[in-house]
Amino acid sequence: MSYSDNSKQSFSISRRAFLKNTACFSFAIGSSGLIASMGMAESAHAETGNDVLEANIWVTIHSDNSIVVKYGATEFGQGSMTHVPMMLAEHLDADWDNVKVEIVKVHDTQYGNPVFQNWLYTAGSTGIAVYGNKMTIAGTQARKMLLSAVANSWGVAIDSLSTEPSVVVHAASGRKIAYGDIVGTMTMPTKAPPVDKSEFKPESDYRYIGKSVMRRDVPAKSNGSEVYAIDIEVPNMAIAAIKRSPVEGERPLKIDTSKASKVKGIIDFVTLPDGVAIVGETVEATQKAKSVLQVVWTEESAFRQVSSNTTLDTFSKNAKDLSISGTPWIMGKGDPKQILAEAHNVVHALYTTDAAYHGQIEPLNAIASVSDDGKSAELWVGTQSQSTTIVGTAELLQTTQDKITLHPITMGGGFGRRAQVRQQYVDDAVLTSKAMKRPIKVIWSREDDIEVGTFRTASAQYLRGSFDQSGKLEAVHHRVAVPEVLPSMNLHRWEAVKPKDVIAMMGSENSTYDIPNHLPEHIKQQRGSRVNAWRGIATPYTKFGIESFLDELAYAADIDPLQLRLQLVHKNPRAKLLFETIAEMSKWNEPREKGIGLGVAYSGYHKSLSVGVAKVSVDKASGHINVHNYWGLGDAGRIVSPRNSQAQLVGNILWGLSSALKERITIENGLVQQTNFHNYNILRINEMPDIECRMIETDNPSTGVGELGLAMVAPSIANAVFDAIGTRVRHMPLTPSVVLEAIKS
Repeated sequence: MSYSDNSKQSFSISRRAFLKNTACFSFAIGSSGLIASMGMAESAHAETGNDVLEANIWVTIHSDNSIVVKYGATEFGQGSMTHVPMMLAEHLDADWDNVKVEIVKVHDTQYGNPVFQNWLYTAGSTGIAVYGNKMTIAGTQARKMLLSAVANSWGVAIDSLSTEPSVVVHAASGRKIAYGDIVGTMTMPTKAPPVDKSEFKPESDYRYIGKSVMRRDVPAKSNGSEVYAIDIEVPNMAIAAIKRSPVEGERPLKIDTSKASKVKGIIDFVTLPDGVAIVGETVEATQKAKSVLQVVWTEESAFRQVSSNTTLDTFSKNAKDLSISGTPWIMGKGDPKQILAEAHNVVHALYTTDAAYHGQIEPLNAIASVSDDGKSAELWVGTQSQSTTIVGTAELLQTTQDKITLHPITMGGGFGRRAQVRQQYVDDAVLTSKAMKRPIKVIWSREDDIEVGTFRTASAQYLRGSFDQSGKLEAVHHRVAVPEVLPSMNLHRWEAVKPKDVIAMMGSENSTYDIPNHLPEHIKQQRGSRVNAWRGIATPYTKFGIESFLDELAYAADIDPLQLRLQLVHKNPRAKLLFETIAEMSKWNEPREKGIGLGVAYSGYHKSLSVGVAKVSVDKASGHINVHNYWGLGDAGRIVSPRNSQAQLVGNILWGLSSALKERITIENGLVQQTNFHNYNILRINEMPDIECRMIETDNPSTGVGELGLAMVAPSIANAVFDAIGTRVRHMPLTPSVVLEAIKS
């Protein structure tokens, strides 16, 4: 990988090179003038000879020169546990090797994410965007306290001092003093001072930001020494497996333990609201006993009537029924309904998607130790949200949040699966520990997780569009028929934002294209499965709909699909540059071989932008799509770690390829039909195309890359299929059977 030293840089990485290293930088500065403490705590020490300086709530400096930075989010592969604290270290001018990152373990809104009601909640690629300015201020503030202490002690002007990593320097006299020695020997300010943005370190002096500093989690994850939640053991711990009701909403009616109790190592059985916990000495014993435990379940759930085909048929019918009003999503403009009612040539299409499973590598697990009185608990768990885990457990035990002690442990993947307020695997551990009066470690098997999975919902989308007499796209009406998701995963947040559900509708808002009359509507449906946020939130299906539909509009108007998009982004220079650059990367305008198709798609994510082009061929006899190449391009503003930002973009493209071509959950009579990775298919390494990715750095505030680019993949492949063989595929995943059906229709 190479890049220039220009202020506008372009970074490139190959599919193989991205594996060698992996974050992204979001940095937004507020209004001019003094910046107040913004929740920063007062200095804890004002006397000489202390061992520690608590400069503010985010950073503590010790007399041994070590520095502890608080981290309010969680790390599950996106790199923010390195790059959020590193932003503070940059503006403190700290020696990064002396910095320890400490995850916040309590539900304290001072450390929370403002996107999520100030809860400690890691989702939506918001970490650096929301914490970046806080880290900048906190680091600058702590550095100012150190400089002030030295200036007062040495009797020099504060502006005569400068810093090197963890050292204050007085150039005129040649004196230097380490941060730890300042804390240990000098009198510190009694309060954390306000700082002006002019006091922020200039970008020209950055030591870490933009330099691809190694992520803190990579070495241990690479050499196998990382300790995940599933590795944790505590004294007097027993193991529990869960036999769950196969259909949601049912409970055990009769339990026969005669065979299961004979398995060596089994201790006891605990009846749960919707299952049975098998408690034993080992994982092997509990799994074996689970396989022979006999349970008769109630058969009263309405979900026994649910099947995927019927669900999609209902969603599709309601999406197309214009007499059914929807809930308008954000940024609707103009009057597309009226325009379309009067238009002569209306293009319309229906797109559908199956449900999808998260497929995180580490099986879900948790350890709980509930007190004898059942009113307090200690937890060891990998979670995307310290707050939801604490709040959810307190709700379950009907106690106060201060009675819940959380140890957040490294998790092997999240992608929304570990983001619910009531995380069922945690509830299992808590309830079983309460009954057994000892620490319990619950481990779900892969089959457990899929059987009772909380999925990205199935969807149906009906889109209509028209051009005016000059050939300009004038109206698009986008109806998204899906259930509400937030009430199932986070009722607290739903109460704050209803009736608009971001988890169901994100990506339909059209914040980039200049379409004068545009309306996205949520046609709310009854859910056919447990539902949850999935990587990219709703964008994997909403962008599949709108970006495929734009190609249909381009074909109807006899306009090149990429040229149409360039017309639609004429007011957005960032997006325009992406489309122009991706055309060069993919050689879009050059003649194509027979049977080879190119497809383009755009996917914004919050304020980050991405464009992708797929190069495919199709075996018409089998319906198999061969993706030969994929070109991806992203713009997430300023970049803190070039290699990691590219790695995140590549990772999202890989997820997008797998989702587009393979991944589907189907349900028959309330029962999930997939059980493990042999029939929940994911893309294998031998099926990966050549991938070329670049990040274009701009002067815009840094925004997220953890989910950037995923949603552009499916529509770009579908559009490439049409370019190759003239067949529109309007269902995701684009499996061979789906392609063959489209060819025949």
